[in-house]
Amino acid sequence: MSELYEHEGMRQIIPGYEPGSGDPERDAALQDISKMFGGLIPNFHKVLANSWAVVKAFEAMRRNLQKTELRAIEREIVSVEVSRRTKCHYCMSAHSNFAKQMKMSHADIQAMREGRPMSDPRHALVQRAAKRIWDTQGRLSEQEIKQFNDEGLSVAELFEVIAVIGWYVTSTLSNNLDRTEIDPQFRYDEDTQDAAA
Repeated sequence: MSELYEHEGMRQIIPGYEPGSGDPERDAALQDISKMFGGLIPNFHKVLANSWAVVKAFEAMRRNLQKTELRAIEREIVSVEVSRRTKCHYCMSAHSNFAKQMKMSHADIQAMREGRPMSDPRHALVQRAAKRIWDTQGRLSEQEIKQFNDEGLSVAELFEVIAVIGWYVTSTLSNNLDRTEIDPQFRYDEDTQDAAA
C-alpha cells in the first residue's frame, strides 16, 4: 500500500506562492486559510495560490461543502477514496490524519486507505457510494440510486458525494502535478495504533 503513495525522495517541482510576495489578493486568500490551521499555511494551499482564481474557488467550495448533509467524517471518507484512486501522496497522508483527529479507529483508517469496507455501516455506505460513483462516472442505475436511498443515503447526499469528489480531484491532481511536499503536521504513520487499541 505505502509504495503507491511514496513521497520520500520526491522533490516538489513547482514553488508555492509565499505570502508577502507582492500579490495582495493571494496574500489575503492565504491569510484566511492560515486561520483554519492555527497560523499554518499548508504547502498545498501555497501551490494552489499559483493561481488566485483556483485557490479562491477551492476555498469557496470548502466553505459551501461544510454545509452538506454529509458529516465532516463522511467527507473525509470520500476524500480518502479520491486520494486512493489518484494515488495522491499528500492528500492520502493529510486526510488520514484528519480522520484520526476525528477519532476514527486505526482499523477503519487502514480499511479506508486500502479500499476495504469499513466497520461502521454508515461509513461503509458512504464509501461504497463514492466507489460506485467513481467507477461508473456517475452512471448509477435507477435501482442503485433507490438502493442507496433505501439504505439511508439521500439523493442530496449522492450529489454531495459527487461534489466532494470534484473538490478533491482538484486537490489530488494539483499535488500530483507538483509532488507537493507533505507538511510535517499532515504526515500519517500507518503503523501507529490509536490510543485505545
